[in-house]
Amino acid sequence: MKSICRKTMMIVILVFATFTFAQCKSDHHQTLVVGAAEISGSFMVGFGNNKYDGWVKDLIHGYETYTITEHGEIILNETVVETVTTSLASNGDKTYTFIIHDDLKWSDGEKVTASDYVFSLLLQASKEWITAGASSTLGESLVGYEEYRLDVTSANTRFHGVKLINEFSFSLTIKGELLPYFYETLHVAVSPLPRHVLAPEEAIIDSNNQGTRISVEGFDLVPSISKIGGYRYVPTVTCGPYRFISFIDQVVTLEKNDYFKGNVYGDTPSIKNIIIKKVNQTLDVDLVIEGEIDLVVDVIEGSKIQAAEASLATNTNYYSRNGYGVLVMQAHFGPTQDYKVRQAIAYLANRESFLNHILDGYGSLTYSEYSFAQWMYIRSEAWIDENINQYAYSLDDANNNLDETDWIYESDGTTPFDTGKALVDSEYYRHNENGEVLKINHLSTPNCSVNNFVLFDDSIQKAGILYEYIERSFDTLLDHYYYAYELEESEKLYHVFSLATNFTVVYDPYYSWHTDFLGTWRNGHQLEDSPENPAALLNEENGLMTLDELTVAMRELDPNDKETYLELWRKYQIRWNTLIPNVPLYSNQYYDIFNSKLQGVESTPYWNWALMINNITFS
Repeated sequence: MKSICRKTMMIVILVFATFTFAQCKSDHHQTLVVGAAEISGSFMVGFGNNKYDGWVKDLIHGYETYTITEHGEIILNETVVETVTTSLASNGDKTYTFIIHDDLKWSDGEKVTASDYVFSLLLQASKEWITAGASSTLGESLVGYEEYRLDVTSANTRFHGVKLINEFSFSLTIKGELLPYFYETLHVAVSPLPRHVLAPEEAIIDSNNQGTRISVEGFDLVPSISKIGGYRYVPTVTCGPYRFISFIDQVVTLEKNDYFKGNVYGDTPSIKNIIIKKVNQTLDVDLVIEGEIDLVVDVIEGSKIQAAEASLATNTNYYSRNGYGVLVMQAHFGPTQDYKVRQAIAYLANRESFLNHILDGYGSLTYSEYSFAQWMYIRSEAWIDENINQYAYSLDDANNNLDETDWIYESDGTTPFDTGKALVDSEYYRHNENGEVLKINHLSTPNCSVNNFVLFDDSIQKAGILYEYIERSFDTLLDHYYYAYELEESEKLYHVFSLATNFTVVYDPYYSWHTDFLGTWRNGHQLEDSPENPAALLNEENGLMTLDELTVAMRELDPNDKETYLELWRKYQIRWNTLIPNVPLYSNQYYDIFNSKLQGVESTPYWNWALMINNITFS
């Protein structure tokens, strides 16, 4: 009898142990642990943040009227907005009227209403917000913004372009002078803030035909927001996929918000808890491999990537940077003002070799002014391969281009340049008819990865170019790039610069390349490509429209006319690629390294892992 009891007890214990083990394993997979560097602990819009605070903001806030997709498209958030209509006034002002769904809730179960959107905008646009130490440009494109901020207080001042219509409807009016604009919906992209938490109950939001105002009481709690323990640091009520639990000793703890309706696609998270904690940045990938944490992102070191790829415990996902390292060339003086010289330099840059040398092969090449993450590129990948000159490394093509310039003589200005004489260390260079040598001064900073020895090898000499690489401080470099147009001709020294550029969601090249900005720092190259003075012939090969025409046509489209925008964008890429004011060198690849049981980690430059969280699961 005792033997039977002992056996029965052992079976019970084994069953219980198995159940306990399975339960613990399940709980572990309900918690995602993400490695970070220093977290500052500022989790509210308006107060600045580092990348890691930004993750928390992305996880706990949401319900924006217009949102940005993983491919950089700006679209209506139909999870939030039931309908939106527009109307145009005789003076050009444009009003967007929103009706939001009536089933949106805050993380405490309270309803999200139109007054939360109006309160959010009026708070962040107010003088009181500045006094609290915050900053914001929200609302600056709306009618009445300047008047709303005119006095020392915004209390009881009406914001004319903001109107609260009813419990679930409000309107925003864009200034007519800013329209038409392809990206105009960003002017009316607003997220709610919890009025019932950030304003006292007696606060009044009053709206009429003259606009909307907040009573003095509505700003009473603003000073406490930025204090330690205030909403900036402890955002207790939010509306994103997760809710804030704590931030202690560089560890942020979040819990799934059961009231979250969904992101723009209606997706909600499946992982119950998220922990974001500071880890040793040297050992971060090792910690994932060892199972101490589940995810680290934006890894660029080749040795770390190789270790992760060799481990069965981890998977990787990479995306290319939304921008690139670049050779920037002046277009208003010296040899590089001729686009054929710029094309020759592009042909001489051995970018494949450079990529392998500098980035261990963990990079991508672009051939015009675009990034791999842009929706325009994604829809044009095959088209780009067929229509955009890649400027593949070619000494012959470089010399052919230079033969179409003024630099076709020896030093006497009459004897034709002979490529056969342009040997390494020959000091045999191209000259123009005045006997001036084809000399390019390349300005960079100390220890910059882009140097002419790696990038050009011996090809520069073989093309007959006297190429001098000069190092100065970064401030000096920027001064000579942005403000060379202010210098006397004798002071304009540098033709090429080592720089980098990044793109934002708003792809609006008008400010960089239009002749409206000649003589300003915005058009730093001082490149003129206008109908009156095209920088290259207008034809099928070079493009039939100038940069002036294309940049204006792109920005003045209706936001919904994406097909026309795409068509113009492609024409713009052809023209820009012909004029090649910059030589794109490389686009870094950023790696997410994660637990092999984790699925759905597919970050892009526009959607980090936190924005992708609704698709991330444990297998």
